[in-house]
Parts: sequence; structure tokens; C-alpha cells
Amino acid sequence: MRHAKIAIIGAGAVGAATAYAIMWKNIAAEIMLVDIDEKKCRGEILDLSDAISFSCTSCLKQGTLAEAGQADIIILSAGARQKPGQPREELLKANWGVIESIITSMKPINKHALLIVVTNPVDSMTYCAQQISGLPKEHVFGTGTLLDTQRLKGLIAKYVSVAEQSIDTYILGAHGAVQFAAWSCASIAGIPATQYPGMSNDILDKMVQETTKRVYEIIECKDATYYGIAACVADICECIIFNQRRALPLSSYIPEFGISLSLPVILSEHGIEKLVPIPLNRIERQELEKSAKHLLDLVKPMKK
Repeated sequence: MRHAKIAIIGAGAVGAATAYAIMWKNIAAEIMLVDIDEKKCRGEILDLSDAISFSCTSCLKQGTLAEAGQADIIILSAGARQKPGQPREELLKANWGVIESIITSMKPINKHALLIVVTNPVDSMTYCAQQISGLPKEHVFGTGTLLDTQRLKGLIAKYVSVAEQSIDTYILGAHGAVQFAAWSCASIAGIPATQYPGMSNDILDKMVQETTKRVYEIIECKDATYYGIAACVADICECIIFNQRRALPLSSYIPEFGISLSLPVILSEHGIEKLVPIPLNRIERQELEKSAKHLLDLVKPMKK
């Protein structure tokens, strides 16, 4: 990808942290921050500008939605914040309207743009963005279960004292309460995770539960999560800009189910190149179908 122009819509904690993470990734890019609260947005730009000389970012500025629509990579992080103990699904109605309004205000959107959805509930918001942006579906995708997958890798790595880079596993499905781990395909240093010395199904299942609950613990302690997801978005941008074609568990449109949810995909400068044909066992396949039904039931009222 050419010298990328990245627009981040939403200058709240997630948006600002994402801009900072992209800067520290040393991705040579122009970063634009957009927010309805222009004063808050200007403050974030001024604060971030103090760090720009330590990175390779060439330009950092405040912009409009119309300008954001012409960026190479557009990151949607605007929307209502998840409250302590609040299920992601309760955010659906309000944030659907937010995403719809933002995308409408960006049109006409750069036809080559890649649109990354961070706003929760991320699968439903990704589906919303795909439906109304006018962009090819492979150009619109969400962060999905990437952060959950990284959390799970971190727990496993700590337990077995093996680097995270040597752990191959995925959290898949609908980000949140009905996500699941694909243990049949997981490995630790090349050994099936369920057969690794000292590991058991019970231990792995407890790690999945801890992974799913982590977000609520963070929100209870400090009202919001942003560092982890910001790092994930920066990693996605790096994968796009350098055309790395890595396999990542992102929320993308799955024609089989008619909805967006997380499965491993190959991500490149062209967006989602293809789904990875991951071999799920019977129970995991049922979990995937459960996730799809859950999401379809959620978005059905919004489509009327």
C-alpha cells in the first residue's frame, strides 16, 4: 500500500490510544482524528503531537467526516461506551444509529478504502457498516475476536512458560458471551494444546472463561478498555500497509451465515483475501452456528 492515510473516527479513549499505538508501531502514515467534540479532538491532537517526533508518522491532524471518507484506512471507534456489567448487545441499537450516521456523512467514500470497525458490539456494527458503506464486503471488517485470542494466548503462555509466538490458537464466533475456543486446531510449540504436558481440558476451559470475563473486570476497575484493542488495531494496520497476508481472527461477512462474525482470514493490502478453511470438530461447528444465529437474531430488528 502507498504511504497510507489513516482516519480514526472517535477521539475517545480507544481512538486516542489507537492513534498513539499506530505512531509507536512506526508505521509511516498520516493520521487524522475526527470527533463530534471538536475541542476534545483538538486536545488529543495537541497531546499526541508532542510524541510525533519520536515516531515515523509524517502528519497528525484533526479532520472532518468528509475528509475521513477519502483516507486509505478508516477506523471506526465512535459510539456509546460499554458500562460496568452491561452486555455488549445492549449497545446495539444506539451504536447502530451512530455508525449509520457516520458512514452516511463520509460518503462518497474512497472506493479503495479499507474500513476497520472497532465499535461494540463489533460483529453487528461490522455488518451494519458492510450494508450501508457501499464498499466491497472484503473491504469492511471488524476487530472481532483478535483481542480475545491474544488474551487467551497470554494466559496459556504464562501457564506453560512458553512464548506467545509459539502458541497457535483462536477464539472464534461472536465476540462476547457466545465466543468459543477452537481447541481441536490449537497447538503449543507444535504439540496439540490438549496433549501438552501439564495441560488439561479443564485448565483450558477455565482460561477461556477468564478470557471472556477479562473485559468486565477491566471495566469495573477503570470504566473502559483501550490499550489492548488499540494495539490490535495498530497490528491490523501494519498487516495491511506492509501486505503481510497474516491469518487473523477478524469479524468479516460469512456468506454461509449471512452475517459477520470471527473466523481466521488472510489479511493483506486488499483487505480480506480469503477465509482460512479451519477444520472445526462437531461441537465447535455447533458453537459457530450458535454464534451466527445469535447475531442474526440481534440484527433482525435493525433491518426493518
